[in-house]
Amino acid sequence: MRSLVLLAIAALALGSEAWLEPSPPPPLAGFSFSPLTSLAAGRDPEADLDLLLDATEPDVVRLPIYWDLVEPEPGDLDFSSVDALMAVVAQHDRITPVKTRVVLTVGARNFLYPELYVPDWAQARGQPGLELAQTGAAYRQYFDQSIVRYRPSSLLYAWQIENEPLDKVGDAESGDDRISDQQLAWEMAEVHVLDPKHQAVTTTYNGLNTAVDLLELWAPRFVTHVGTVGHPEGALEVGDALGLDVYIDGPSVPLRHVTTTSLRLEWKQQTVALWATRASAAGKSVWLTEVQAQPWDSRGAFGPSDLVASASSYRQESLGVVLLWGVETWLAQPAWMNAGAQAIAILRGNAGS
Repeated sequence: MRSLVLLAIAALALGSEAWLEPSPPPPLAGFSFSPLTSLAAGRDPEADLDLLLDATEPDVVRLPIYWDLVEPEPGDLDFSSVDALMAVVAQHDRITPVKTRVVLTVGARNFLYPELYVPDWAQARGQPGLELAQTGAAYRQYFDQSIVRYRPSSLLYAWQIENEPLDKVGDAESGDDRISDQQLAWEMAEVHVLDPKHQAVTTTYNGLNTAVDLLELWAPRFVTHVGTVGHPEGALEVGDALGLDVYIDGPSVPLRHVTTTSLRLEWKQQTVALWATRASAAGKSVWLTEVQAQPWDSRGAFGPSDLVASASSYRQESLGVVLLWGVETWLAQPAWMNAGAQAIAILRGNAGS
């Protein structure tokens, strides 16, 4: 009996290490890619995307359908910027056993700074002009034709509707460019009518830690001075899945100068677990639509090893999709490319890769 008691005490002393939970099923792992980053660097977007696909063999890639590129003049639709990238993915799939599918992002707000991609003719750099433009015939033609054009594609995995539409991320040029509740509801309903076969998600920036998340849920007035706080509950309610954008280092990350990167990663994993539980209760899943995969600035506080550590941490949570952010910078940095490929392998469940 004494031996059994001692064994029990020893087991308790080991804590969580003695009672390891099995990892959940692996998410689909991949990255976001914008042709604008390649063009700004004087490179060919199609060649860059092909290199990234070959190096990382992702399950899924997120691509933008920028309103200003697709509709340079009212009613004049040009999808060549999207078609070219879709063709690269299709060619990749023809020659590799790992098939890559695509999440297409549609809306006035799209990923990559300045995040608002409105044609000059629309004259809508903020509210209320933005909503006026979005309720017009030209915008709705862009939106509807984007869905209709790509819904038959075997490459299509899901739609992302707007980018962080509920979050206030506008700058001096764009002003308050949050998408109105009414417009976001219309877009979600419209994509479900036009393409009922594919999921439609939207995204939000995720704040500091679970304490902030819980305050935002139950006492929102207390979080107004905490720093950048997103709207996970609102995004969860409106989408088929919740897309979280998670960063652990950068100028907008609260307490950056008084906490370590590893501590902030631990906090982020805890908040991901919180929202995965809430999403599951609603019959939905959580996607990590932007996982930091590049340093934010020259401080060097976030490196390749932090990307690998992030992948290992997030692999322990129940997630549907994980997309790495900043992959275009890997093209000139082999250490980051290797870390990115390793992170995708870890997320996919190949821990030894």
